[in-house]
Amino acid sequence: MRIVGETEKEGIKITLFQMNGKISVKLEKNLLEQTYKFRDGSSINNPDDAYKLLDNDFIRAAVDIFAKMSENRTVGLEKMLSQTLEDFEEII
Repeated sequence: MRIVGETEKEGIKITLFQMNGKISVKLEKNLLEQTYKFRDGSSINNPDDAYKLLDNDFIRAAVDIFAKMSENRTVGLEKMLSQTLEDFEEII
């Protein structure tokens, strides 16, 4: 797998990978990742096609997904930590 392109939009780092004719688009923000993979014969055959995919609507939708992922991570961590605290005996 090799990197064939990199850019940034709305605080999202975007990396394009190519391997055996397949293109992967990886979006990264705040330790979260979204990866979109395209097989041979799809509409995404080269880096230029992938950049066309990354229009304002696509990026806006990705930002919304990152917000939901962040919320999910926060809720999960809070739940995990509250369960851990319940395991301790109250001393006072």
